[in-house]
Amino acid sequence: MEALERALKWAEDNLKAEYIELRYEDLKKTTLGLKDGVFTSFTGKLHKGVAIRVLADGAWGFSSTSDLSNLEKKIEEAYKLAKAAAQTKREKIELAEIKPVEDFVKSKMRVKPREVDIEEKVSHLRELEKLLKEDSAVKSVQIRYEDGGGRKLLLTNEGTKIEWDYNYLYQGTYVTGKADGKLAMARDSIGAVDYGWELMTEREPNEKVAERLLRKMHSQLKGVAPKRGEWPIVAGPIVVGIIAHEALGHLAEADLTINSPFKDLIGKQIAPEYVTMSERHVEGGFGNDKYDDEGVPVKDIHIIENGILKEIMLNREYAAKWGMEPNGHARAESYRYPPIIRMRNTIFEPGDHSFEELIEGIKFGYYVVDFRGGQAQLNSAFQVGIQEGYVIRNGEIAEPIRDTSITGVAIEALKKISAVGNDFGLEVGFCGKGQTAFVSSGGPHMRFDGGILIG
Repeated sequence: MEALERALKWAEDNLKAEYIELRYEDLKKTTLGLKDGVFTSFTGKLHKGVAIRVLADGAWGFSSTSDLSNLEKKIEEAYKLAKAAAQTKREKIELAEIKPVEDFVKSKMRVKPREVDIEEKVSHLRELEKLLKEDSAVKSVQIRYEDGGGRKLLLTNEGTKIEWDYNYLYQGTYVTGKADGKLAMARDSIGAVDYGWELMTEREPNEKVAERLLRKMHSQLKGVAPKRGEWPIVAGPIVVGIIAHEALGHLAEADLTINSPFKDLIGKQIAPEYVTMSERHVEGGFGNDKYDDEGVPVKDIHIIENGILKEIMLNREYAAKWGMEPNGHARAESYRYPPIIRMRNTIFEPGDHSFEELIEGIKFGYYVVDFRGGQAQLNSAFQVGIQEGYVIRNGEIAEPIRDTSITGVAIEALKKISAVGNDFGLEVGFCGKGQTAFVSSGGPHMRFDGGILIG
């Protein structure tokens, strides 16, 4: 901390910059990879360094270093880059004003991963693999485990000084199964920033994860091909979440909003009045934090409120551009990157229908429970692979389906939502946008009477 404060003081005295930001990280990360009884990766790495961002003459300069002995030189390097960039900029960057904060953000974890012996982590992975391989249809199991913990610091020339006791853990599991000449693959992911090792022992024990994976795998092995067409669809929380994140969430990141259909729709009705989509703190959310990487308090926002497109995700630069309040969405993967606008936990809010009410009255349609992978474009067109789904026949859940994907244009599909469930579910994972960020997405069950093509 002292070395950072000294370097910041030097920069304030010697450089004519509008804004100077130092982000320091000192983290230990553990990665374990297990594939069919063999550990393919077994690493513990230290990640230590400083990110330096300087705003001078209305342009950004960025540099990073793992050598704390030459901080002044690195700040000067970022400053010179900003000055050079300013020569080419037509429009000067301004930052929305914020109140400087001094704070210590304490971890909510009960048992931090770094306090757990490596032997316990290894036996946890082996036990999960054993549980899965007890099923004769399982031919291959791959598990990736990762955790990290340590300190993060943020210092700015505006007086912000925040320290985080930062921790996370994540587990991704993949199974391949074969039966009657059919192949199937299922995946499952769990992770947390607020729960520690208790996630693995209490909230998401191996038995629960294995049961979920085997159900997904067998639903495909026993599944029938769906009838291609635009049928009534009931989407489970995890599929609802991927639509919220991929097809709609990216459109509400201010740096992307500018080139998306959302640009001209703010303040307009884009969904039925019983539909609300938020970016907010969620119990167990993988994107939870108190401040973003610019020191802005993370605020809950309603992207869609009662069907009206209301708010977008902002950092300080875009908040100034749009004449709005910054809301804590500047995030950087590590000290090697500058912060950019990112999602955290993107969810649809629950409504008031029971699951039975959602499926009753559907003579023929589909229930899509979980996805395998998805992609979307800036016009909100999406395609999502389905790894667990079922036929709905005469208001009842019937046989499972396989080799299925759903496609649509989310802005159009929103209008076809006819009912919103009163439950809630969440999926955790990673989002890529040039950098990796921990995110969650989810919501209740929802019924779409059209707008989604299955096949």
